[in-house]
Amino acid sequence: MEGTRLEEPVLPLPLPLEDADYHDEGQPNLAKVELGKLLFFDKLLSGNKNIACATCHHPLTGTTDSLSLSVGEGGRSLGMSRVESDIIHERVPRNSPALFNLGAKEFKTFFHDGRVLENPYAEPGDFISPAGSDLPEGFDNALAVQAMFPVTSPTEMAGQYDGGTDVSENDIASRAAAGDLPGIWSLLTERLQGVDEYVVLFKSVYPDEVKEASDITFVHAANAIAAFEASQWRA
Repeated sequence: MEGTRLEEPVLPLPLPLEDADYHDEGQPNLAKVELGKLLFFDKLLSGNKNIACATCHHPLTGTTDSLSLSVGEGGRSLGMSRVESDIIHERVPRNSPALFNLGAKEFKTFFHDGRVLENPYAEPGDFISPAGSDLPEGFDNALAVQAMFPVTSPTEMAGQYDGGTDVSENDIASRAAAGDLPGIWSLLTERLQGVDEYVVLFKSVYPDEVKEASDITFVHAANAIAAFEASQWRA
């Protein structure tokens, strides 16, 4: 009948996540979480040593930066106060997503364009990523694979390269411009291997895999960062 309003069905709210819904089953490796926390806040993982994961995913701004387009490498300050500087060649062409509940098993695809995901056509532990066959093995989950890539982005953490003058801000930025992802991970791993305190922590977290500093890989770092994110931000 004209003028009659049809009532829309009321759908039930989704149930809250429980421990069993997470990869760590609610029992995270606390030593790995602590290592991941240190790495998450450490500027050592950026090409110019001036930006950390937490710069654009800060706890005080809900693990994001509240900007429509993030200001990565070369910016100043944090959160909504973060501004561009004169040396920025390009702004990050997307926003900084929040990190809540990303350690849940249901999250199998990451990044705005889905470029990191669990391979649905392969055995568990196989992932699709921009690295292709250059992606190492040994990841705990897709969230850990995701942690491998912000450090490779010139606008996010690697640093910038000026093609007109062929001048790069640092060696990692040069590798990023060349698309050499394994080279970036190798250089960052060398930095971690050179910090005695980190070597002790990696040995403690991965006693069966890391006997010496040279045994540390960036996969170890990525797994720790993912463990921290999964444990820290649950809603």
